[in-house]
Parts: sequence; C-alpha cells; structure tokens
Amino acid sequence: MQRAEPTIQESIMAVYDSLPPGERKLADTVLARLTDLASYSATELAADASVSKATAARFFRRIGYESFGHARLQARAEAHMASPLYAFAGAARARDADALSRHVADDLNNLSESFRQSGTGVLEQAISRIAKAPRVHVVGMRNGHFVAGYAAYLLAQARDDVVTLPNAAMTLAEDLVSLRRGDVLLVVDFRRRSAFLQTIVETARRAGAQLVFLASPGMPPLSRNGDVVIRCLTDSASIFHSYAPAVSIVNYLCAGVATQRGRKSRQRLEAIEDLHESLGDIRH
Repeated sequence: MQRAEPTIQESIMAVYDSLPPGERKLADTVLARLTDLASYSATELAADASVSKATAARFFRRIGYESFGHARLQARAEAHMASPLYAFAGAARARDADALSRHVADDLNNLSESFRQSGTGVLEQAISRIAKAPRVHVVGMRNGHFVAGYAAYLLAQARDDVVTLPNAAMTLAEDLVSLRRGDVLLVVDFRRRSAFLQTIVETARRAGAQLVFLASPGMPPLSRNGDVVIRCLTDSASIFHSYAPAVSIVNYLCAGVATQRGRKSRQRLEAIEDLHESLGDIRH
C-alpha cells in the first residue's frame, strides 16, 4: 500500500540533525506549535524563534515546501492530530476494508524507522549507560507510563537498583531527592507531555544524573548535548498513537543490558527463579 505524503513533523525530523543552529531553533518552535500552526504567520514564527525571515524561508524550503503558505495548508489538514478527540471525528470514514492493512503498515513503518533513525551506535550507548550506572531511575507519564513500567520490570530482572518514577503514592520529592551523580534517568517522553516531566528532567540534571530519552518527535526536546536520545515514531492511522515500536525498543535495550552485565545478570536471574520456586507463585 502506498504511504501518504509525509507530515510536517516527519519532514522536519528527517532533516533535524543536519539543520543549522538557526533553522533548528525554528524547527523546535514549529514542532511546539503543530496543533495550531495554521494560526501563525511565517513572520511570527521567525520572531518566536529569534531568527530572520530569510532563515524561515530557507527552513520551509529545506523540509519540502515552496513557502510557509504551502506548509500552512498542510498544517490545517493535520490540525489536532495529536489528540484522539479530534482524530475521532474521522474515525468512521477511516474504518473501511483497508483499516487493518493501514494499521499494520503504520506499525511496521514506525518500527523500522524508529530503529533506523536511532541507529546501532545510539542504542549501544544507551545500553552501556544503563548497564554501568549505580542506579537507574525510569520515568514515564500519561501514555509513557506503561512503557516506563515495562522497562523498569525488565531492567529489574537484569540488574539491581532500578527505581520507577513516580511511584503509586506520587511522592515525587521523596523519590527525586535520591538521584545521585552518575545515576541514569531513563525518560519515556511521548507527545502530549505531562508538565511534570520537564521538572523531573531538570532536577536530574542538577543532581548530575545521566539522561537517556525514549522520545517521540513533535515536541521541543527536553534533551541536551551529551544526552542519549532514542527516537520512537508513534503516528498511526488509528485515533490512538502506536507504541509497538516503544515496546520493541525497550525489549532490545533491556536484553542488551543483561548481555553486557553478563555473570551479574545471570546470577540475578537465577536468584529470581529460585524465589519463584520457593514462593510457588508461577504455574508452568
């Protein structure tokens, strides 16, 4: 099945790493305003990003549009695509005989593109940080919560000192005070970000923790130079985002951590199996 033309977000992320500094600032501004981009002018976007109108013109040509006017037309068509409420308006029309094939095609594309865009080097760097850190803290909110929980569950089998943030009691202050220099904070950062997430990331930076992000595009990044950023595409033909790539990436990372820790992971897994046997809590 032939895929539709790329979204504005996809067009930006395809060239994001190669953008000059001024155009990258504009890219961040555009990504932050995707849901209401059509309500801005090119001049307003340039002013918000503190770049010139000439820089804005070059940027929109670079991502495949003759002018901002053409990008604005597509922005109107894409408006509110991040929210399931607005996507629901077209759901009845979308559920035709090809709905299943579109769903599978989107997931397969997101899966292959997420791994391709991140690359082996970035994934191995993330694995190394998580494997060697004194402690690993894992945070995810809203749609990232279950992915973070899955990551913490797998990591707890491969290594000790894995902490999930926030815990069930939402005692953020008590949890964040335990962050130490050299710890890793694994951040699951998906679109429609919780306002708390930036505060948690900034607290981790002040504590000297290392940051690893599993992040979907379409937002101003919380990452900085020196952080490890794994890109995870989540767009879907469904009214809900797709997190199949996120689960696959988490599986890959945690298996890599177990392999890198070698004997320590094996001993921990053996101890866990012995406890299961003693507790009798698993039916085979």
